[in-house]
Amino acid sequence: MKALALLLFPAALFASDVTGTFPAGEQYQPPADHAPATTSRMYVRTVTRDVRALELPASGDGSLLVWTIPASGTSMGARLTTPTGAVLRPGDFGSVERGLRRFRFDSAEAGIELPRGVQEVLQVMQTEPAAYRLDADVPGLVVVAEPESAIALETWVTPLSRQPGEPVTVFARLRGIAKAQVTARALDTNVELSPRGDGLYEATIRDLTATGTVQVRFEADGETVDGVRFARTGSAEFVAERGAARLHGVRAEKVDGVLRVTASADAALAGNYRFDVIVAGARDANGSRPAIAWGEGVRRLEPGTNALTLDVPVDAVGDLHVDVRLLGLDAIGLAGRVVLDVQ
Repeated sequence: MKALALLLFPAALFASDVTGTFPAGEQYQPPADHAPATTSRMYVRTVTRDVRALELPASGDGSLLVWTIPASGTSMGARLTTPTGAVLRPGDFGSVERGLRRFRFDSAEAGIELPRGVQEVLQVMQTEPAAYRLDADVPGLVVVAEPESAIALETWVTPLSRQPGEPVTVFARLRGIAKAQVTARALDTNVELSPRGDGLYEATIRDLTATGTVQVRFEADGETVDGVRFARTGSAEFVAERGAARLHGVRAEKVDGVLRVTASADAALAGNYRFDVIVAGARDANGSRPAIAWGEGVRRLEPGTNALTLDVPVDAVGDLHVDVRLLGLDAIGLAGRVVLDVQ
């Protein structure tokens, strides 16, 4: 680990701090509190030994793609029945004239790691706003997509970087929907999201025990304002930090042309950390802050309390907004972040 650290961070970087100023006119941008929302026009269903028939709601906005992924090495033997009674049977590849088609799909050629099996895609070229029926002979997953549909599920999670013990809030948004039930699952925890108005749904998850990237799966079922049933499956993710260190006692004061930032870091894991400071000015009439100066320095922290100091040259007058961060370098992640204002 030490040799790798020396390769990634030259000795000069450990020996001194680096500071600088931002170009005139550049605006301060705080870090995002969540990853960009993901948008889904698909949903997932499961065929089990006990459940061989599925109802697949469609919006009537365009095509319907049904991807069958068997749990074993054989075809699922999928049979699709339309609301008007037309049937696409196993082995029937359909046609454009019928508006029903079947394709074989090789996930390995597409670079997707899935169980080896005879995977197929069934296509309805123009759907009715009604439920389609899928019957299958063997268990597996069924992924249903409506690429042209106006019904989209947006999902996201905050914070993007979560410290141990910190709650996580999950969000979903649906537009043009009369009623819906939205749930989310993170690890072994399931929650139902509550409506907040304007199509927004929200819930808080507490007491998660995990480190690393955590996937959250969302399920939404309901009806549109026109009474059409729909279903959507979405996803989001966040990083559960290891709690390598805690940043506290942060102070900043102007001293002889520099902004001196001091803090304490309680390290649970010894290692190399980067102490970052970004200095911005007061808000303007548009609510933006001019970016003024920055500084960073690598610190070796030992278990227990460590004192941190960083001087950033600043010749600006007036109120300052200071964004202080401690980033883990050996145990990669955000160890802590504090913002404060200095007069």
